[in-house]
Order: sequence, then C-alpha cells, then structure tokens
Amino acid sequence: MSSIPQIPKNLNQYGHRRFGYDLLAFALPIIVVIITFWSLQIAPFGHQNLLISDMGTQYVAWLTQFRHAITTGQFSFYSFSLSLGDNAFPLVAYYLLSPFNLLLFFFPASEVPLAVTYIILLKIGSIGLSTAYFLRRVYHNTRWSNLIFSTIFSLSGFVATYFYDIMWLDALILLPLVMIGVRQLVAHKNPTLYFLALWATIVSNYYLGYMTCLFVVCYFIYLIVEQTPDQTWRERIHTNKQLNWRFIGVSALSGFSTLFVLLPTLLGMLQTSKQSLSWRAFLPTAQFGPAAFTQFGMNASDYTNRLQHDPSVYMASFGFLLFISFFLNPRIDRRHKRITAGLIGFLVLGMFLTGFNTIWHMLQPPNGFPFRDAYFFTFIALLCGYESWQAGIVNDHRQLNWALAITSGLLSIGYVTAMIFQPLLLKHDTLTSLYVSPRFWLFSLIGLVICWALLWLSSTPYIKTVAITCLAFLTVSELGANLYFGLQPAHLGNQTAYEKNYQIEQRYFSKIRRDSNAFYRVDNRNSLINEAYGESYNNYNDPLLFNSHGLDLYSSTLNESTRQTLKQLGFYSKNSRRISSEGSTHLTNALFAVKYELQMTPAKYTLNIHKHALPLGFAASDRLLDVKLTKNAAIQNQNELWQAINGTHKNYFKPVKVHKVVRRQSADKQYHYTYSLRAQADGTLYAYFPDVEVAAANIHVNGTKQSTRLNIESQAMLSLGRFKTGTPVTLTLTSPKPIKTPQNWLQTLDQRAFDASLAQLHQSTFKLAHDWRPDRLHGTIRIKPSKPWLFLSIPHDAGWHMYVDDVDVPVEKVAGNMSAIKLTRGQHRIRLVYRAPGFRVGVILSLLSFFLFLLYCWGDYRRQHLLK
Repeated sequence: MSSIPQIPKNLNQYGHRRFGYDLLAFALPIIVVIITFWSLQIAPFGHQNLLISDMGTQYVAWLTQFRHAITTGQFSFYSFSLSLGDNAFPLVAYYLLSPFNLLLFFFPASEVPLAVTYIILLKIGSIGLSTAYFLRRVYHNTRWSNLIFSTIFSLSGFVATYFYDIMWLDALILLPLVMIGVRQLVAHKNPTLYFLALWATIVSNYYLGYMTCLFVVCYFIYLIVEQTPDQTWRERIHTNKQLNWRFIGVSALSGFSTLFVLLPTLLGMLQTSKQSLSWRAFLPTAQFGPAAFTQFGMNASDYTNRLQHDPSVYMASFGFLLFISFFLNPRIDRRHKRITAGLIGFLVLGMFLTGFNTIWHMLQPPNGFPFRDAYFFTFIALLCGYESWQAGIVNDHRQLNWALAITSGLLSIGYVTAMIFQPLLLKHDTLTSLYVSPRFWLFSLIGLVICWALLWLSSTPYIKTVAITCLAFLTVSELGANLYFGLQPAHLGNQTAYEKNYQIEQRYFSKIRRDSNAFYRVDNRNSLINEAYGESYNNYNDPLLFNSHGLDLYSSTLNESTRQTLKQLGFYSKNSRRISSEGSTHLTNALFAVKYELQMTPAKYTLNIHKHALPLGFAASDRLLDVKLTKNAAIQNQNELWQAINGTHKNYFKPVKVHKVVRRQSADKQYHYTYSLRAQADGTLYAYFPDVEVAAANIHVNGTKQSTRLNIESQAMLSLGRFKTGTPVTLTLTSPKPIKTPQNWLQTLDQRAFDASLAQLHQSTFKLAHDWRPDRLHGTIRIKPSKPWLFLSIPHDAGWHMYVDDVDVPVEKVAGNMSAIKLTRGQHRIRLVYRAPGFRVGVILSLLSFFLFLLYCWGDYRRQHLLK
C-alpha cells in the first residue's frame, strides 16, 4: 500500500454510491446523538436542554443577542450590553462567526437553547461527512467500513467532552478539508482548497484556527519526509525549495486574507487580561502521567471533571486496537511507521510538556477545558488505524493478539495508576470520588475483547459481512455510551420553564424600553429564568440575553481596564472574566446611568426607579483629570471622584462614630467582632471590606443577617441599610484578620449633600437624541465655565471618535478607564462614532491578499497552460 495515496482528479468512478455513502456518513453520528439526547430527555426529544457550563452562562446569551442584532438590523461592533460598554468584535469573532448560527433565525429568542441542539446535531454530522470525504478522496474508495472511522472521529473523546463548546466544532469539520488541501498542494500543486479551507477555519474560530496552522506545518513536513525518506534535511530543503515557498506563500496569503477578523480581534484582546504572559507557563514540566491511558477507555472524562482532565482521545475499542496494530502490521512499510510515529510523538509532546502545550494554546494556558488540541492526535491515530485496516491486519491473528495485549495493558496501567495516585494528588478520601471508575475499566476491557474477536472473525470470508456489521454496531454503541455517561452527571436545564419565563421577563424589559427613550442601564437583581437552570446561574450575561444595558459581564473578552475601574469603585469581580453589579451604591448608580433596578420572582415583579440617575454624560469640573483610583479603597475612591466631578472638597461619605468594640478569637483562629456605633449623617450605611471574604463573614446588622445576590469571595461594597443621624447600630462579623479602623470601611453616604450635588449636575447634561445606536451617539449639551468637561460613562476606547460641532476632538481617559472631552462655554453638538480598531485596515489587507492569491492562481494556470 502506498504510504501517501494520491488524490484522483476524477471521482466519477464511484457513481451513484457516493450519494448514499455521504448521506450515511452525515446521518450516522446524528442518529447516535439523537438516541443519546432522547435517553437524557434533551429537547426536542424531551423537556430538558443544554443550559450547562459555559453554554448556559455565556453562549446562549451571546447567541440570543446575535440573533436580535441581525433580525432587527441593529448590529454594530460596539455593545452597551458588555458591562459598561465594549468593543464587541473579539466576542463575535471567537464565538459567533460559524455559518451554522444562521439556524438561529428560524427560532424565536425563547427557543435559542433548542436551536443550539439542532446546531450541535448538524455540526457533529458534518464532522462525520467531512471525515468520510477525506477517506474517499485520499484512499480512493467508498467502502461502507469507512463510515466506522468517520463516525469515531465525529463522536471522539474531544467531541463527547466539549460538544457544548459549539464554536470549536467547526474546526473539526474543516480539518479533513485542510488536510486534503495540503495533499493537493504537495501532489498536484493546486492550492485552492487549502487556501479556502484554512481561511474558513481561521474565520469560524481563530483560536482553533491558530492551532490548525501549527498542525498544518507539522503535516506538511510529514508529507515531505514521506516522499523523500532517504534524503537528508538539507537535501529535502533543496529538492523541494519551490514547493516549500509555495506552501509558505499560500499559507501566508490565506492567513493575511483573514486579517479583517484577526487584526481587530487582536487589538481588542490586547485590552483583556490575556495580554499578560507567565514564564511558568513555558516550563518543560509534565502535564500528565500514566493515568492518561484511561482516556482510551470509556467515560474517562465526564461532565464533572470537564475543567481538568487528561487529553480526551477516546476512539472506541475499534479505533484503539487498530491504532496500535498499525505499528505491528508487517504489511505497512517500516519507514512509513517510523515517520508517522514521529508526527504522533510530536503531537503527544505538544500536550505533555507545559511549554509546548502553552504554545499550542495561543501562548496562554487554558483556563479549564484543557488539551484543546487533542483532536489532531485523534485524527492521525484514526488514519493509522484505517491504514492498518486497509492493509489487512485482520488476516494476521498473531499481531491482533499482540494489539489486544498492548491495548489492554496500557488501559490497565492507566486505571491502576489513577486509582493509586490520584487520591493522593487530588487529596480525595475515597476511590469513589475518582473521575475514573473501575466499572468502566471493565466495560472497556470487554469492549476490546469483543472487538478483537470480531476482527478475527472478519478474516473469514463467509461471515466477514456479519462480523463487520457487528463491529460497526459495537463501535457506535460504545461511542453513544461514552457520550451518554459523560453527559449524564450534568444538571440539565428545563426548556419548558426557560421558554415560559424568558417570554415573561422579556415583556418586562420591553416595557422598560418603552417607558424610557433615553439611554439607561438596568441592574437586574434576580431573574425568572434562573428557575430553568439545573446549575447555579448568576445573571452575569442577562444584559445580552434581554438586549438591555447593565454592568455585569462574564466573558474572556472582558476589558481589563474597565474591570479594574469598577472593582476599585467597590464592584465585585470574582476573576478576570467576571464583573458584577454587586457592590453598587446610590453614587455609582447616578454615575453610570443605572436608572432601573429589577427584581423578579414567580410571584412578584419589582421595578425600582432611581429618579435622580444621571444620563450617559454630564458636565464635570477640571479636577476630574486629577482623580487616581486607589486599590482597596472603594469608599475613598467614590468620595474623591464625586468631589472632582462637582468641583468641591465636601465629603459625601461620613464616617460612623464607634462607641464600643468587642473582639474575640475562636479556636479556628477567626476574629469575631461586635461593633456598637451611630451614624453621623442621614443616608445609607455602606461597608467595604478589602481583606474580608464577605461570603464567610456572617454579617449581621441589628440582629438581621446581611445576604448578597452572589457568593462574594473577596471585596465588594455592601449596603447595610438606611439610618438617620444618631441611630444606634450593632454590627457583628467574622474576619480571618484583625480589623483596626472601622471608620475607614464603615461610612454613610450623606443623602442630603448627595441630592444637592445631583441637582447641580442635572443642570448640565448630555441630551442624547432618540435615534441613537450603540456605535453612533449624538446629542447636545450646554457647558458652564465651572464645569468645562463632558464626563461620559463610556469606557475609554481607541475606537471612539468624538466630534464637537463637527470638529474632531480627542477623548481623554479619566477616573480609571472612563471617557471625557474638554469643551468651551456654551451650547455644543456632540457626535460619537465607533469604528472597531483595525477593522478597516484588516479589510484592505484581506482584499489585497485575496487579489494576490487570485493573481498567483492565474499565473500558475498560465504556466501550466503554456507547458501543455
């Protein structure tokens, strides 16, 4: 058998059989998933849905917002639903550019989780189709047994573990096409498929597109070495000089033609926390040990350990046995085995060593969902198994026996190692808490033995068809069982409850939009759709889900400067991907145009209106430029910012008067405090604990326990209630550290002074026109000499272009990451236009790259035509 099969130029030799072959390749994995979803009662085959993990907390909200933006014609590259507002390009580029998302437009917003199920089915079926197409084109046949291999890849361990991260599945669909394209480039000097398939991979998801680019380089080198096994590296480079330059040129043009996505995305992602690199992530340390062999067994990774596990490389017993048999098969050329082993070894090394793994993951260690490049290994391993199958390994019973012994041994080493060492490493008390289960060890061994026996039988002519049919049934059963048991521990959502409650809640948000024509933000304190979730849902992305504006966001594209600004003003941020409205005060509500506070329960709907909330922009004094936010000093920061805006030295926050402090230390080394104090101003008493874990502090005010919407693990401003001057207050709390100065972290917002300042600020505000769009704001403001700055509660962004009376003016960065512009006295027309940084340049460079590629193809055609 040729080690590198050539791709025929005419495939009509397959006749009508191609249609049935392709149709079954597409349908078979879909049928397996449908049966699995039906058994788990996942809609449309039941009442449950996939509101789990990031799908529930992030993707459904983003897909719903994407659907709304497109269906209403209000799509823009800036969104005020991303916390205070942010460049939407990175989020769109990473999550929303798959063509399969067009299916969303056939479903109402309340049925987006249902649409997601159909998208997953179509994507998994497409993986099977493209894999079968690869086998047909590369190995020149349409044997029905090919579909066993295509189904294995479409339901492999990577897919079973990460299928609900739907934006990654497109890369698996396109991988076989990219590989065919590379082979065409090498064999026929035809770059078109390679150019387009690589382009589509990068555009649909640039993250896995980046990994595909790295893999393509490895695969190209592999093909060159296969064609020149007896040459030295120097000779290979010299012999294939023209081919090498063609590969580099076409790859570069394909990559540059995606700059309309990559360039603005890169500039946007540089504003997130991902811009920083850790040298520890590049150390040559081991990522996993022998326990990783369990991943070749059934259900080695299930939903409960989705954030941390060994590489997901499950390929059923059939794929695993044949993969090992590839290196034992005497009919396969030894040099081909050696060269293929080199490629596989390099892919394994890329996952095994921390430094290499970081490079594969775009220079950032993955935060959960590890080894996102594992599917490259699976695909190559399956091709090895396929070649062994094609080379007639079933006729060599001795080597099949060895393959069974090796696979069983590796699997057993993995399980034994996991069961011995994993409790020690993970500090688990019992073996029952392991993510690997001895029963699945047994199931996997039984599967290997049955598969081995059927492979033996398939060498007998008169029962060959029956044996292969049984092999196919065994394989799809194992793949379905692996998917089922992997998803079974998930607390699935309720589709019926989601549709009902989403529609109710959306009506209330629509009512808010009708009642207010100006810009506003909503603090959504509780949501009806929480009832539809089987897991904890903290409403971070409700502004996207209901097309409203808020402060919350949970996304890896969260602007780090904006997050730090809000955190320094007292808002709770669990990590670099989350910012919450928890920690708001009357002052921040006014500052950030938070006009509404919405609380919903099945029995009650409460909408509080902050009547004095300021609009999107208002006039501020010159002192605004002097504000420097200090870490762990939220009350001080709010007070100084409000003083600067108003141009006064008046303290709006007043410290409490402490009469008595009782402190005791318990046996668990916790400090228990009881404070007797009195407010020294009429207003809301706020607490800010920079060194106290609020969730564990057990805070009581006058005997009433203080609770928060979120489980606050660090600092945040807390409202302890409204009190009049002189009112006695008893506060009790627990702290792991001594607290020395309660006057600094317990202060009252002087409501009388605050209301007076608001009345002054309302006299000079930015009057936004009713026809505003997120990326085009215009209106008017009248400026007085005492307050010459227009403060905008819009994060500073290089994409904003400000025009005052049609004159372009610079936008200043103030108060952390907010925006302001200097104005002169009098009435002014203000216009703000947002252009995603890098988009125009990216489009130009992309079009130029496409043109150069077409020019190259035309020149290549001319050369070939002249040669004829």
